[in-house]
Amino acid sequence: MDPAKIEKALEKKCKNHYWLLWILFLTASPSTVIGSHLTSYVFLGGNPSFFCNIPELVEANWTKEQIRKISSPGLEKQSCVHYAWNYSLLKDLDFDEALRYSNESQKPDVLKCKSYIYDEDSFHQTIVSEWDLVCDDLPLRSTAQGSVAVGKIIGALFFGILSDRYGRKKSFIVSCVLFLVASPSAAFVHSYILFITFRLMIGMAASGLYETAYTILMELTVKKYRVNLANIFNVAFSIGIVQLSLSAYLTNNWRQLQLAISLPMIMLVVHCWFLPESPRWLITAGKLEKASNIIGSVWHLVPNDPDQSPDLVVKRKSESYFKNVFFLLNDYFKLFSTFELAKRTIIFNYLWFMGNLYYFVMNFGGINFKVNQYLYVGLNGSAEVPGYLLPLLLLTHFGRKSSSIVLCTVAGIAMLVIVVLPEGWPIICVSLIGRLVAAAAYGIIMFNTLELFPTENRNTAFGSCLTVAQFGPLLAPYIVDILGRKAWWLPTAITGSLALLGAFLLMFIPETRDTPMLDTICEMKELERNARSKNLEGTS
Repeated sequence: MDPAKIEKALEKKCKNHYWLLWILFLTASPSTVIGSHLTSYVFLGGNPSFFCNIPELVEANWTKEQIRKISSPGLEKQSCVHYAWNYSLLKDLDFDEALRYSNESQKPDVLKCKSYIYDEDSFHQTIVSEWDLVCDDLPLRSTAQGSVAVGKIIGALFFGILSDRYGRKKSFIVSCVLFLVASPSAAFVHSYILFITFRLMIGMAASGLYETAYTILMELTVKKYRVNLANIFNVAFSIGIVQLSLSAYLTNNWRQLQLAISLPMIMLVVHCWFLPESPRWLITAGKLEKASNIIGSVWHLVPNDPDQSPDLVVKRKSESYFKNVFFLLNDYFKLFSTFELAKRTIIFNYLWFMGNLYYFVMNFGGINFKVNQYLYVGLNGSAEVPGYLLPLLLLTHFGRKSSSIVLCTVAGIAMLVIVVLPEGWPIICVSLIGRLVAAAAYGIIMFNTLELFPTENRNTAFGSCLTVAQFGPLLAPYIVDILGRKAWWLPTAITGSLALLGAFLLMFIPETRDTPMLDTICEMKELERNARSKNLEGTS
């Protein structure tokens, strides 16, 4: 099917602005829920102060601070050991007497904590205090976030190829059902293993929901509206982060917070009912009549004679790989079927990875800034909103390629500048600027990904990028924790350098401004042949 004819049919449909706004609402609003869940670890996991529980002193009704002053070596805010005092003796003393005794006596050996007392003034009850995810079990705390990242990897692969094969809407509905089951269930479990299992399912559902909704929006619209809608779509994610910060402030423990951010998912039932299938997918699947019903342009799409159906439809109906057990790999390897397609796949896989690593290093690195966490998370979410709207201005006057290069360069420089700044608010202000610019760059890169790949492989490419991108949040905590201990500036220096490398790689990507979206690899090959012919004619 000629892409220009499809664009013309969709352009007529998009002139109904009420319909366009309705489609934007149906595809973008789920991202508010996704944004809250994917960043909820900041408050669910928390980072409360803790020290060893001394049962004898608790029975004596000592305050937390009194117990800490007697038992904790060096009065550390997070202590995994305690002094081996005779607490049976100390509990019968007045606190001042006990403190004087401990100061005048030789310090005994230290012992590992058997249980802990948590300071829940700055953080309400979290999964850390629920399951004692501290000291030797500290990696289990990180696993609460790592399980979501693993789920997103699985979900990106599964739902990306599922939607290319069975339709965007079916993939969307399956993602919604999984989300509706896993998210509220996580609030009621009393087993850490079950909690991690539901977190993995949340990651899978979030990945499938996000990529499918984004793809439907792009495939239902035309280039005149696509740029603006793509960037407004991402604003919903930032709104979800701000909602998370507010929900965390208003709730008393992690279970209440999990339920609070799960409640808005009820609206997904409306989305499953009213969201239309992508007409572009229906055309490539040979379902021209259904595509015509959505677009409302039968003359353009439905042939009068079945024998005159487009070669694409006949080809897809006769393809044998539908019965192939390894269809997942078959679809993925098609992304490397031509040199140009392979180049785009590799570069955009890197750009998505870099963008996610940059994002989560900034998220996790916030613990090094002495600032209220509710305020910090809210500021980060707020900074993303103008970041996602900035491309609306840039892409009106400049191309996707040049805009992405400039934004990645500024984002990289912002992170490198942090290295020479004093700790505290100067770093926070510059990091928020970096967050804003990085959000703008990432929004354009996401949008450009869908434009650069043909319809029959578009969601597979999008899913591939989402899959590789999840290695960013997997690596980020290790970069922040391990390298950050050696030098606090090392994580930001690494992400800044990777952003500059991304700006360089973008130079090898073609500009897609004012070009129709392609539907098949054959069309891409035809364009490549035409381009080579023009180059040969120009040199002769």
